[in-house]
Amino acid sequence: PGEEYRVVQHRFGWREGDGQDSTFRFGKGTLRPQHLSNLSYADPNNEPKIDLILPLSSFKGTDKDNPNGATKPQIKPGLYTQQIWLGEKALSQKGKTAISQVIPSFPGGMKDYLEELESRASKLSEIQHDPREVAKLYCQKYEERKESQKSGVRSQELRGKEEEVVELESTDSEVESEEREDPRMYQLIKADVEGGHFQLVEMEKVRRELAKFIQKQWKEIATGYSLTFDRATIIPSKDLKNGEICVPWMEEGEKVLNFRAPFLNSNGMCLSVNKLVSDRLSPDGSDLEGVIVVNDETLEQINQRIEALKAQGIETDEIVPLQTESERQARDFDGDTLGVALARDWTNLALEVESRNLKEFAYAPTVKLPKQSFYNPDGSQPPFEEIAHFMSDSMPVGVTNNQVVGFVCLSSEIEILKTHGTKEQKLGYVLTVADHYRRLIEQAKDTESPKPLDPNYQKIIQDFIKLSLDPKNIDSALELNRQFYRQLIEAACFENQVAVDMFKSARAPDMELIAENRRYMYRDVNYIKDKKSPTAYLDRTIEPTGYSPVEVIINQTNQYYQESSLQSREISQFDQLFEGVEYSNQQKLAATQVKQDFDQVMVEAIRLDKRRQSDVGPSATFISTKGVEIEITNLVKSDFPDIWKSTGKQFNIHLKPNQTGTHHQLVAYAKLEGQQEYLPLGTLSVDFIRELKLQPGMVTTAKLTSFTPEISQDQVQALFKSAYLIANDFRQSIPPEQLPAMAAAAWAVSTTREAEERQG
Repeated sequence: PGEEYRVVQHRFGWREGDGQDSTFRFGKGTLRPQHLSNLSYADPNNEPKIDLILPLSSFKGTDKDNPNGATKPQIKPGLYTQQIWLGEKALSQKGKTAISQVIPSFPGGMKDYLEELESRASKLSEIQHDPREVAKLYCQKYEERKESQKSGVRSQELRGKEEEVVELESTDSEVESEEREDPRMYQLIKADVEGGHFQLVEMEKVRRELAKFIQKQWKEIATGYSLTFDRATIIPSKDLKNGEICVPWMEEGEKVLNFRAPFLNSNGMCLSVNKLVSDRLSPDGSDLEGVIVVNDETLEQINQRIEALKAQGIETDEIVPLQTESERQARDFDGDTLGVALARDWTNLALEVESRNLKEFAYAPTVKLPKQSFYNPDGSQPPFEEIAHFMSDSMPVGVTNNQVVGFVCLSSEIEILKTHGTKEQKLGYVLTVADHYRRLIEQAKDTESPKPLDPNYQKIIQDFIKLSLDPKNIDSALELNRQFYRQLIEAACFENQVAVDMFKSARAPDMELIAENRRYMYRDVNYIKDKKSPTAYLDRTIEPTGYSPVEVIINQTNQYYQESSLQSREISQFDQLFEGVEYSNQQKLAATQVKQDFDQVMVEAIRLDKRRQSDVGPSATFISTKGVEIEITNLVKSDFPDIWKSTGKQFNIHLKPNQTGTHHQLVAYAKLEGQQEYLPLGTLSVDFIRELKLQPGMVTTAKLTSFTPEISQDQVQALFKSAYLIANDFRQSIPPEQLPAMAAAAWAVSTTREAEERQG
């Protein structure tokens, strides 16, 4: 977009026979624009034109892990003439990223933003009952976010990478055009605000949109999501050493806070010095758009550099760190982004980061194991369906990530208590934790179903209980528990790394260990789950149960929260919008037909969108002995044995009420012939339950005929786009002189039913 030079996140490939290299290959990475005519050649008489430079690390599917040897030759460095397919996935862009993942790790950093968040909560409380002020804020927030994303490049969705990117508002699932047209709801509200009429903001559909917007604002304040850093795509440079970074829009020598999502513990936040290097520049000498340049020094290179300085008699305070910045943030250069901010704008956070980055306070490095191949020792592989099912299971990522966040919160809670807590609060905490640990010891002694304590943690728990018996030992008990949680954080970070790598490795996290370690939490950090509730800050607050950083923010926000009381007017009160405008019966019929076509597609789009949100993974289609087709969803959540290999087999299916609290009313339990018990298979959609009049207790025999892929966001967006295309085509077909009449006709056919229902 525009004239700026940008980095391209890409996918590439070539087929057999497409050039000098006759082997099918594919890969991914990033490309930066550069004049390759300036390259130095070893032989001045042989200077061929070069179009692309691809690192060997960009090539994927090399088959190097095959026990019987790779089935294709490895690509070697060199000059190739190839026909290549090259696809753009995304362009680099400067945007914003929320720091809500960072907040739990830095309790001292709260001093930088608590007052600001309180001010935002106070202002929101003052305006939230006035639809005019809410409408102005709605437009302001949209425009601010649009300004920060001028290029409009859609964000990437990386499994296991929970980067909280601040996106443009589009809360009613409305799809925008390829040119990034403003959402229609925004256009409607903006026109009402600019016109100064403030009439449309009291229509029910607009009121619902504004109510959702207010809810979102409260959530963002309460969870710290409204606090942001700048964000851009990273590329490497050999001109930067460990501890240096190049953020083009910041001044040379500035200290820069920087982190990469997913953020797990304080090791992931770096404090680097800004150094402007030439790798930031585009071919015309301007800064590359949406790019941050980072170092990629290894520990070996750091050591060699330090030794070289010493050999020259140059003294340096630099020491070889436990991990490089690249390792701490697990950087790669396939479109990864960093969040960055000036340290002087976040002084308390920067001081805490600097302290926690010291060797004596840093967490032990999270070991990143080599990717485990899916090959069996004999060179065979499991069926493709099994591999796909394994790699598509995102549940371990969420479970392990939540455990890391939970322990980090509990660790920071101790630091807040030590610094700001009263003696009574500290004592109450120690006694509560001691009671929890006593229950664990009792469970370990249970003769019928003992739950033994992990030997690594048994002594810590016993020592804590002893310390809790004497109030003089409160501070010692707090510190012991903080060190205990530190060990649990490190263990959880390792399992989380394994879980994230499941999308490219056959190794799975130890879910039994994760469940075991969860027992050592003396309480649930409930906001982690409650913040996802659709009713949070709509008609109720999130109620924190402790003193971790985010819970402190939530408590502060709750002091200002009130349920929004925006009111809508009856649709009949808007009749004067078209007072005196006449339309013909033919125009009304045309509007009626278009509305029917629009509604048909829109209803299907909304239905599919709801299913996409509730139905995870592929669904299975069964045909009963009576010829009735049954679709069962959420198969991946049940993990029925060998379901992916059972096409064509007969199942006995038993329908039971859903006890999990989700909106699915029925769960299908199933067994194959020869199996003794029914096992959970999946859920049934509301549509099928209504259509087939299904009830709990029903039993049927049915054959598994096929699987249907998971509903994608693209499918849903395509339907929404089709609906709006119908409306746009209708609008474009109307001659200018007929617009008032057709608008009046469309208004009449669109509001008749609602008016009749109110009168009835």
